[in-house]
Amino acid sequence: MNYRISSEEVFLKRLGEYVALETPSANAKQIDKINRMMEEDFRNAVTGGDFSISREETAGGDILIARIPAEKKPHQVLLLGHRDTVFPMGTYEKNPYREEVLETADKGAGSQSEPVIILRGTGVLDMKAGDLFAVEIFRHFSGRLPEDWGIVGVFNGDEEIGSHLSEETIRRFAKESDFCLCLEPSIPGHCTIGRKGLAGYELTVTGIPAHSGTNYLAGASAIQALSRAISEIYSLRNDDQFLSINIGAIRAEGKANIVCPKAWATGEARCFDPELLRETLRKIETICEMNPVPNTKISLKIRGIRPPMVQSEEGKHLFDLAREKAAAHGLSLEGRIHGGGSDGSFVSDEGIPVLDGMGAEGENAHTFDEYVVKSSIIDRLKTCIDIIEAEVKRG
Repeated sequence: MNYRISSEEVFLKRLGEYVALETPSANAKQIDKINRMMEEDFRNAVTGGDFSISREETAGGDILIARIPAEKKPHQVLLLGHRDTVFPMGTYEKNPYREEVLETADKGAGSQSEPVIILRGTGVLDMKAGDLFAVEIFRHFSGRLPEDWGIVGVFNGDEEIGSHLSEETIRRFAKESDFCLCLEPSIPGHCTIGRKGLAGYELTVTGIPAHSGTNYLAGASAIQALSRAISEIYSLRNDDQFLSINIGAIRAEGKANIVCPKAWATGEARCFDPELLRETLRKIETICEMNPVPNTKISLKIRGIRPPMVQSEEGKHLFDLAREKAAAHGLSLEGRIHGGGSDGSFVSDEGIPVLDGMGAEGENAHTFDEYVVKSSIIDRLKTCIDIIEAEVKRG
């Protein structure tokens, strides 16, 4: 196939500029900056001007929506991406975009490992490289799609914190689409065919302040109530059913000599079974209602639910196709099921086939050790193009 995409040199230069622009979740100012960069890139990528680019406003930064051709068609490919990263402003200075050599483990006595060239930097893997994949996919297909097909890309700025501001938009475009490629990253040689669902929650506990020495019995400790609730919530964990429980943050008001009047905690539950997830939330509600510490109150707030991503029969077809196309470029591609969240789950929940983790290959997302394998970038991109090409021809 004649791939109409940027050279590796041009791609990597622009990727460095994406990474250098820090975009913490729901930081509207920074999301606006990368929106303008991507708008410029899409306009430069699309020939003939037959495309549209628009925004949907949210409090955490506008959702960017790009479409070729400009007019909605009966059949549609959905590309999903997010621009936000887990890193706060100022991180890039400590972890800039750069190329390094990663030494692989020895393959046995008398053999030498081959060095792997990697790209490091905040958000390079999750998922600035995948966002740039979308631009290149638009570049390739500009003016090349059949009359009844289109491609739409939806890019949000709050995926790393649950996509509460963008879920409705993602679901709306999913319902209009025939299938979806989610350009999240994956570990080398893999893509994602299933994900755990997750439910985030917040506990707010109120008690009664009192002097911890002279008037102790008049008080009611919010920390004591929160501690007992957390212990009960952790007891819901079920490794046999792959149900994980986590409390990620705790804070409280008060001093050592004052019975604590208020405390908070945030957490989440994850599993593959949607009914088990709902049942777990009901049990957490019961734990909060049955708080055993007198004169305290526990309020529960559900911070959002991301459903499990389950592979459908059409999703399995997409994966088989992807594995075939990857092999043509010398890549292996295995499907994996794991606990990380993704906007692909919303698409799957709408009954639309989705192949996730089709962005860059790499390791250690969400850490300073995050990296992309340089040698696989262009071949992974070409694999995405081949999948779309084949599905469009299949009709």
